[in-house]
Amino acid sequence: MGLILALYTIILVFIAISSFRRVSTVADFFVARKGASTLAVTGSLVATILGGSAIIGAIDAGSELGAASAWFMIVGALGLLALLPLAKKAYAHGRYSLPDLIENFYGHGPRTVASIVIPVAWTGIVAAQIIAAAKLLQSFVEIDYFVAAVVATIVFVGYTMAGGQYSILRTDFFQAVLIILGLVLLAIFAYVNGGSDFLAGSTAHKSFPFNENFGPLTLFLLLLTYGTTFTAGPDIFSRLFCARNSATAAHSILFAAVVLLPIAGIIGFLSYYGASLEGGSGARIMQIANQVLPAFLLPLIGISLLSVVLSSADTTLLSSSIILCELLKKRKGDGQGTVQSLALARGMIFVNGVFALVIALYFNDIIGTLLLALAVYAGAFTVPILWGLLGFRSKSRYVTAAITVGGILALIGKFASTVAELPTNAVLFGDALLILAFVVNGALLYLGRTKA
Repeated sequence: MGLILALYTIILVFIAISSFRRVSTVADFFVARKGASTLAVTGSLVATILGGSAIIGAIDAGSELGAASAWFMIVGALGLLALLPLAKKAYAHGRYSLPDLIENFYGHGPRTVASIVIPVAWTGIVAAQIIAAAKLLQSFVEIDYFVAAVVATIVFVGYTMAGGQYSILRTDFFQAVLIILGLVLLAIFAYVNGGSDFLAGSTAHKSFPFNENFGPLTLFLLLLTYGTTFTAGPDIFSRLFCARNSATAAHSILFAAVVLLPIAGIIGFLSYYGASLEGGSGARIMQIANQVLPAFLLPLIGISLLSVVLSSADTTLLSSSIILCELLKKRKGDGQGTVQSLALARGMIFVNGVFALVIALYFNDIIGTLLLALAVYAGAFTVPILWGLLGFRSKSRYVTAAITVGGILALIGKFASTVAELPTNAVLFGDALLILAFVVNGALLYLGRTKA
């Protein structure tokens, strides 16, 4: 397994070096000169979406949710399809990052708020991916957690710093293929090794689409706080802005959504199957792999799972670093091709990676951190982004208030709805606050509306 990991790392280093040679301007680094093909953008979207929370987290949740874990990817596909009719407009209004879009719609004030809030949340998501990568490395080779976390950080920070979007677009397609191949092989072997009998004897409390632990309200909240991040999330837009034209951006969204739907079925099946396994430690997907796969295929699954976390970590890291770079740099003319600008961009990636590593060394709650950050982001930004894309405009101070109040309500609501020790009434109150975050957000935008 160590040899396979070394080979995988060598491939990433080769891609980083070749990408480094192609980067001469910030436009190269941030959006790969806006020259990415449909295949490249689709592969990057799929690899980014199939992150630790989508696969490792969803299958781990199988013990509670059963086959309903498939909803994570179905909701993601629905979120992409909701963006499809707005994709060309988003591409036209965007430049490098999501705050560019917000500034075009509402002015400098809301952009500044977004440029502070998003990187803070996204650094936590990068940290969650470091945690997942470190734990996966520990399950493959005997290595201390600290060392594993540092190694994982060095790898994806290094190749992200080297080539920016060029590195990410090339590794993402490669990683998307590995992820899908690993999931398909695992599902086939699980089905052959008792999975078909297991499905035939399935029980209602683990069934799809709903069961005792996943009802219509849970689905609605998942659509609201998770699915909307696929419609208005910074990572999704950062992929679109790399496309060579608006048609490429739209086609990539459609193809990515189509790819996600069968993957949702595979995840639902593996979640249901994994729930039947007794005890064990580590990621549930590795328990399934160890039980059903022949030994010679285990390294492939290991590399596939590392691709799961790395493909999300690099995109998330670059997205937040671009936003901070744009916030901090001094605008002198255009200034996009200077060495100083490239140095700043790479420096922000390094600093962001170090902060994420520090968080990863002190915290280990992967899924909770991810879903909390996404819920707060959705409560703060989804409505203003969609409001702007639909052609509406609002006064800057109302947009700032909507982002702030929506984010705070979503934070409190998500916390209350996920703390197991709280009584049922408190959980329901938390769910109500999550919904209220979107209502209040929209109401403030409506009160401050202006002519477009």
